[in-house]
Amino acid sequence: MFRFISHIKFLLTSNNQHGIHSPFVYDYITKCLYQKKELKLPATLKVLIKSIAYFKYNSIRLIGDFKTSEEIIKQHYASISITEHSADIIVCSISDFGDTNIDINTLSNDCMLLLDGIHTSSENFKTWKLLKELKHVSVSIDMFYCGALFFRKEQVNEDFKIRI
Repeated sequence: MFRFISHIKFLLTSNNQHGIHSPFVYDYITKCLYQKKELKLPATLKVLIKSIAYFKYNSIRLIGDFKTSEEIIKQHYASISITEHSADIIVCSISDFGDTNIDINTLSNDCMLLLDGIHTSSENFKTWKLLKELKHVSVSIDMFYCGALFFRKEQVNEDFKIRI
């Protein structure tokens, strides 16, 4: 029931590219997320695959259930380095995030943290809200199925809800 109500609220408060005034986020949405690319994958993996290409990421850290996605990622990007340490993009379920040793304050300026399942329970959504309020987080993008956090020092702190 939480997910259903959360989805209705999300639909009422989210945008597409036409409500975005940040050049970084607008370009990410229009040149990456909204690009037609036939991928028969769950939403979070689609966002991941498109983001790797758009940002030209070289390394990825997969946590929890996403470790099983290594083969899918390698099918699309054979040369990407999969690591257990610092990486260009970190992917995990938000419910697994608390069990990681990730210190958000030490993530690099160009790093992306992609969190799956931010609207699956009230606990996950509370965790999402707490994470996006952290001082080191400059941009948060809620895509309902997943959320992306960016740590760009040159970026004004902004929160977005985007329909994908």
